[in-house]
Amino acid sequence: MATLVLTAVGSAIGGPIGGAIGAAIGQQIDAEIFAPPARQGSRLKELVVQTSSYGTQIPGIFGAMRVAGTVIWATDLIEQRTKSGGGKGQSATVNYSYRVSLAVALSSKPVERIGRIWADGNLIRGAGGDFKVDAQMRVHHGHENQQPDPLLASAEAAGECPAHRGVAYVVFEDLQLAEFGNRIPSFTFEVVERDGPLPLSSFIGAVSGGEINAQTAFEIGGFAAAGGSIREAISPLLEICPLELVVRDSRLVVRDVSAQQTAPYQIVIAADENGRALEPPKHVMPPAANIPAHVSLRYHDADRDYQAGIQQTSAAPGGRGEMRLELPAVLSAAAAKHLAETKDSAVRYGRDYWSASVTVTATAYQPGDHFMSPDGRIWQISETEIGLGTAAIKAKLASKNRISNNIAGASGRHVPSADQPIGETRIAVVDLPLLAGGDSNKPALAIFAAGTQAGWKRAAISMRLGDQWTDIGVTAPSAIVGSARNALAPHAAYLVDTASTLDVELLNTSMSLALRDSSPMAQDAPIFWINGEFVRVGRIAALGGQVYRLSILCRGGYASAQQAPAHPIGSQVLLMDSAAALTLSANNFALGQTVSIEAQGIGDAMPASRTATVEGRAIMPLPSVHGRAIRNSDGSFKLEWKRCSRLDLGWVDGVDQALVEDQESYRVAILANDVVLREWLVAANNLHVSAGEMAATGMAQNALPIFHVWHIGRFAQSEPLIFGVSQDFHN
Repeated sequence: MATLVLTAVGSAIGGPIGGAIGAAIGQQIDAEIFAPPARQGSRLKELVVQTSSYGTQIPGIFGAMRVAGTVIWATDLIEQRTKSGGGKGQSATVNYSYRVSLAVALSSKPVERIGRIWADGNLIRGAGGDFKVDAQMRVHHGHENQQPDPLLASAEAAGECPAHRGVAYVVFEDLQLAEFGNRIPSFTFEVVERDGPLPLSSFIGAVSGGEINAQTAFEIGGFAAAGGSIREAISPLLEICPLELVVRDSRLVVRDVSAQQTAPYQIVIAADENGRALEPPKHVMPPAANIPAHVSLRYHDADRDYQAGIQQTSAAPGGRGEMRLELPAVLSAAAAKHLAETKDSAVRYGRDYWSASVTVTATAYQPGDHFMSPDGRIWQISETEIGLGTAAIKAKLASKNRISNNIAGASGRHVPSADQPIGETRIAVVDLPLLAGGDSNKPALAIFAAGTQAGWKRAAISMRLGDQWTDIGVTAPSAIVGSARNALAPHAAYLVDTASTLDVELLNTSMSLALRDSSPMAQDAPIFWINGEFVRVGRIAALGGQVYRLSILCRGGYASAQQAPAHPIGSQVLLMDSAAALTLSANNFALGQTVSIEAQGIGDAMPASRTATVEGRAIMPLPSVHGRAIRNSDGSFKLEWKRCSRLDLGWVDGVDQALVEDQESYRVAILANDVVLREWLVAANNLHVSAGEMAATGMAQNALPIFHVWHIGRFAQSEPLIFGVSQDFHN
């Protein structure tokens, strides 16, 4: 009977939708009379995978919410083929990449802005509007003057593209899918309809078109209004929040449950109606078995990037089972905890129901009114049925505020996607020496790249040979790059510098160096590139922040010439790490050629550029060291030297370095005034020059000869080792 009465009231003020809301009141009353359900409220479905099905409802977003959205337009996957390699008798490699353009509807009402965006759960757009991946996006806010998107309009027939007015949506144009495994990812969007909290009075008034007068100060962070009627849109709030829907002067009013009138009505029990005896008042208390042991509430946690959170009351003795509540609203942990405790209190202490027939007075009893029963308790009317001079009423025990407003709640541990700025790209183009695992038969040119901020990931690379630019892909993962904070003096090559130190400040906070204190000649000693010089480092110490001190330095390694020059403040410093190197195919350049490289990341207004000349360090033998020339008393000379391998595996006592070359071979020459007087080709790292051979050079007997030794490799010869007479008349 109550449902019929209240539905009639709702229909009178709001048509079918108002009638649906009126019916909701009766259903709430029924739910209170019988055992509480195991689960109440709408499911949290705003973060499900985005859809593209016909007929999918697009919710209206109020406040701030994270939603998956609905794909309303998309192109087919666009395939792009690129070919690399294929020169000098080698087979070419064909690489495939894909891109797509699509439009995603987010709200069926206008919004203020789009905040963060996640793809497959990873943050791809930060709170500042900066994309972490290569993406071009346009936002349509859903206002009534909204114009068709130019991409959609160009793809559809003339005049056939709707403007989607009243719908907020975004358009991704030529979205590169390589970052997402060459598939369309599942997006979720932070949609902001307004900044600040969402008052429920404003929300309910807007959803109902002003038909419901909301008198509550309750606030939430956001809500996704969906459903086939106003009842479906607001019923989750009425079921779970401490609110009640009552009728006042033929108008629906939503108010706080504690908003009782100043003085409860006094009622008079009716004994009979028109000579017919009426039933006496009934007081019903459902069994305690219907009380849940505890109440749990799932909600969208504002402190967990809108992910689902849960708050639970403490288990109480005498209860049975669990009452599970779901509220698709954005709340703080404290607010959700307060709602759960309030619901638990209402279920536990508001179980009493009372019914009776009362004498009709000038007061029109309405659902929501409070009255005092003869025993002095306060009741709230749930249903009324008007008779002849009497009214049959049903009521429930009025709620009391037994819950403190200062309830603490914890969101639990949350590991959010880092929202870090990207910064600008920095690159280095390095002619690599032959490192462990490298190809000893090819020159190696590598690109190292990093960003000035921790959010940098990769950059697109172009290479110029002559006048032609070619796209060659993207950089490897971030290298560890820094700059020198002090000048580094020159030093003898291949000797350990124990006096100098170099303080290096790394580019961003995501970079770090492993601390160590060992020999620079150890196999695992890190190798740094400092403005073209390769330096093995024995000791690395942290100075705080992003600053590290390098010391015990083996200078001038892998050099094509025996030099370890000075380096000024600000010199680029790079840790040689194969995982951070993009090694270019040797088919793309030749020895002696100058190569220009440009790299442009997402945060770059202009590309970073570097130029390098291909020296072929990987295939060029290193100069020999420790040359000695001993002149004997008979005028002959004994020459000896130590070879260096272009493959550096560290220093192991008693073990010679791997030769790498096909055979050991040296070219030895005697020079005077820069003129070659005599040459030899030897297969060992020593040579005996007889007195007759010296005399045949035409050099004066007391002149001091200068010796040059070139190490002959598989593809080239080294720079010369130059030395003079070290000792005379050795017997």
